[in-house]
Amino acid sequence: MKISIFDIISMILLILPVFACLYYWLLALYTFTFKSENKKVYNEPVHSFAIVIPAHNEETVISKTLESCLKLDYPSDKFNIYVIADNCTDHTAMIVNQYGVNCYERHNDIKIGKGFALSWAFERILPEEHDCFLIIDADCTVEPHALRVFDQYFQGGDCALQANDVSSNPDDSPMSYAVAVGNVIENDLFYAPKSKLGLSVFLRGTGMVFHRDTLLQFPWTAHSVAEDVEYTLNLIRHDVKIQFVQNVKVRSAFPATPEQLNVQRTRWASGNLSFAKKQTLKLLIEGVVQRNIMLMDAGCTFLVLSRPLVISASFLACVASYANWLSSGSLFSAVCLGSAVTTLFCLIAYFSLGIIILGITWNRLNLLLLTPFVVFRLIVISIINLIGVKGLSWKKTPR
Repeated sequence: MKISIFDIISMILLILPVFACLYYWLLALYTFTFKSENKKVYNEPVHSFAIVIPAHNEETVISKTLESCLKLDYPSDKFNIYVIADNCTDHTAMIVNQYGVNCYERHNDIKIGKGFALSWAFERILPEEHDCFLIIDADCTVEPHALRVFDQYFQGGDCALQANDVSSNPDDSPMSYAVAVGNVIENDLFYAPKSKLGLSVFLRGTGMVFHRDTLLQFPWTAHSVAEDVEYTLNLIRHDVKIQFVQNVKVRSAFPATPEQLNVQRTRWASGNLSFAKKQTLKLLIEGVVQRNIMLMDAGCTFLVLSRPLVISASFLACVASYANWLSSGSLFSAVCLGSAVTTLFCLIAYFSLGIIILGITWNRLNLLLLTPFVVFRLIVISIINLIGVKGLSWKKTPR
C-alpha cells in the first residue's frame, strides 16, 4: 500500500489529539473505577497556619474573603491571617485593618505582580514560625473544615498541597458556565486521579498550601505571569510531590464577561504555554534519563493541559483527514479519517462528563447552547498565545 505525503500529514496531525484523548480517558476511568481511600483522621490539630492573601485593589471583595477565613473551624491560636495590600490605590488596607488581621502594605512600581508580592510576604512572615502556609486569592472563600484537612495531610508527611479550586458562579453567563465545566474536568477527572496515582499535580495559584520546611528549602522566587506553574516545576524537579486535596473547596467567581475572560485566559494561556514550549521536551528527556515518572508526566501534562488547543487540534485532524480521503480514497486515508472522527467523538464524550458532574439544570442547558461560542473564543486566545505574545505583563482580572 502506497502512503502519500498527505497521508503522513494526516497521521502527524492525529498524534496530539489521540494521545490527549487516551490520557484523559485513562485518568477518568481510574476515577470511576477506584474508590477514594479514606485518609486517617487526626482528632487534635497540630500545625499552625499562616493564611496569606495577596490583594491588589480588592476593596469590593476582600471583606467576604476575610469573613470566610475568620469562620474557619480551627483553634484561633493556631492560625493568623496576613493580607498583602500590594500596590493598592483603593481602600483595601483600610478595610483589612477594620477586621483586626495583619495587613502588610507593599509599594513597588518595578516589581509588579502576585509572584513578587508572595516572595516579599514570605520574607516577612516566615520568621514568625508558622508551621504551614495557605495562599488564597482576595476574592475566594474557604470551606470551614479546610485547615483541619490540611493539618491531617501534613501530619501524614505531605509537604505541598493544592486545594480544589471551584466556581462560585457557574450560572452567571455562558462564559462562567463553560469555564466552570472545564474546571470540574481539570479537578475531578484530571488532577484528582493524577494525585492518587502519584503523578504530577500543578499548583493552581489559589488554594496552595506549603509546609514551612518546603518554603525554606525552596524559597519563592517565581515571578513570572504563571508563578504557580513556575514554582510547581521547581518542586517537581526536586522530587517534591504536590497532593491534590479534592475534599477542600476554595470558591471564587469565574470570568462572566468577555473582558474578564480575555484578561484571565490571556494571562493563563500566555504563561502556561510559554512554559510548555520551553519545558515540555526538556521534562520528557529529563524524565527518561533520570527514570523519573513525575518529570515525564509533567511533560505530558503540558502537552494536554490546554483543552482548547486539544479540541482545535482534533478538528484540524478531522478536516485534514477528510480532505485527504476525498482526494485519494485510499484505505490508509480512510483509517486516518475514522481515527480522527473517533477521537473527536471521544473528546466530546469526555467533556460531557464535566457537564454531568457539574450538574444539569434548565438554566445550564440554555447556557450550554452558547458554550460553542465561548470555546471558540478560548481556542482563539490559546492559538494567539501559542504563536507568542511578547512583553506581556501581569494584569488583574476585572471584577
